[in-house]
Amino acid sequence: MEPTSTTSRRFELLCIMMLTFGQLCIMTGYDSQSFILESVIHSIHEREPARISQYAGYYGQAVCYLAYVTTCLFSPSFLYATSAKTTLLISSICFTSFPIGFLFTNSYYYYFSSVLNGIGFALYYTGNGGYITSHSTRRTIESNVSLSWSFGCCCMIVGSIIMAIITSVTQDQIPQILLENGTQLVDNLHHERRFGDSEIYLLFSVFAAISSLAIFTFMLMPSKDVPNCIESSEKRVSFSEGMKLMADTLKSSKMFTLAPTFVLTGIYTSFWVSVFPTTLTFNMHNSSLIYLTAIYGFGVGVGETIMGIIISTLSKRIKDFGLKPTMLIGCILTTAFCVFALLSTPFDATYTPSHQLPLLFQPTRTTVFLIAIIAGMSDCCLCSVRSVICALAMPKRRAQAFSVSKIYQSLGTCVIFFFSPTLNIYHYALGIPVLCIIACIFFFREARRTQTMERKITQELEDEAEKRRIAKELEAMRQSI
Repeated sequence: MEPTSTTSRRFELLCIMMLTFGQLCIMTGYDSQSFILESVIHSIHEREPARISQYAGYYGQAVCYLAYVTTCLFSPSFLYATSAKTTLLISSICFTSFPIGFLFTNSYYYYFSSVLNGIGFALYYTGNGGYITSHSTRRTIESNVSLSWSFGCCCMIVGSIIMAIITSVTQDQIPQILLENGTQLVDNLHHERRFGDSEIYLLFSVFAAISSLAIFTFMLMPSKDVPNCIESSEKRVSFSEGMKLMADTLKSSKMFTLAPTFVLTGIYTSFWVSVFPTTLTFNMHNSSLIYLTAIYGFGVGVGETIMGIIISTLSKRIKDFGLKPTMLIGCILTTAFCVFALLSTPFDATYTPSHQLPLLFQPTRTTVFLIAIIAGMSDCCLCSVRSVICALAMPKRRAQAFSVSKIYQSLGTCVIFFFSPTLNIYHYALGIPVLCIIACIFFFREARRTQTMERKITQELEDEAEKRRIAKELEAMRQSI
């Protein structure tokens, strides 16, 4: 018995929401810890310099994205060899390994788990793309992508609440550093926001526990495809054939055209996920505002969710809203975020504790929350258009297109993290808007080609259907004679 469209849509939404919940679990830990990673590492280094490098927060993320780039080269072939569900399950195990390391912090496990995290990242997004396309139709792909992304990004809201609760519990245990004369710094205006051992232990224990929930979610997730899905999971290609498809996709002119968009997403991600929240703790004038990072994470989650709902709603009413209109909105919001970051951040707070004054105003709880909303909305736009264009531009190599997009994205992120200890706020605030303009020009060109290709395919399908209808009528007439 064929399922009705209503039943099929319900099953489709069940699959997408389970995927979304799994994303929420693994990203609650990852995104939240990214906000504070460099600050946490810096605090550990100040107490025990021999234990870990002061810039390991940035370098560890660079290693993570380097592993990400490498894994993206073969993750589509791994998807073909296994399944989207298996790929997601393995990725969740890799994600869970990272926060566990902060229960016994040392450099060796830290960088090893960073590599695992990068591998998990690549496998997750490949599995995510494969699962969404096998559980979405052409009519629902834009809606499902934006819903999955926006509600998955509620992880930032969950993470910010966790950080606020744990900070409130441990705020009396403010770590101090002895001066050369043996006295302690107690004036908040003389040092940056610091993280104590108990606060670090509690934070990363909770993040590890939540990440482990994704393992069970992906184990229980349905694997059956929906009717008329974009790409069936039953399709199987050998590992070597998958690698050949990957090589062809890497050389594709479409991917070269879209490269600025993917690189923009990567560079911007490194800025709003790690660099800017680090400035909030490295700004010595903010040391008494111990909840700023939690407020920032909450605002980003709110922004992601709001924009995801907007894109999902308008995509149902406006054809191709998930392409050029969303890209334009995303670039405008990205530029706005960079401007506000420039005006509210000491120029050197991106890489060292700073007592300098910002250009225009000091961050407050309200301004940080509003800036964070802009960050979340802009990121949702950029990530949505990336997912949609990859699903539509190369219909025969979607998994490879997703992976190539992540290669370019993670290369941009990796380079920025390696150079982060030398970049000030002006480099980010001026460079990213310029890249937005370049990305928009090339994205609009490829989106136009994709729309033309879709119209041609649609017309061919309609012509074929019309031929079949005429043939049936002629056959009926012959039988009646």
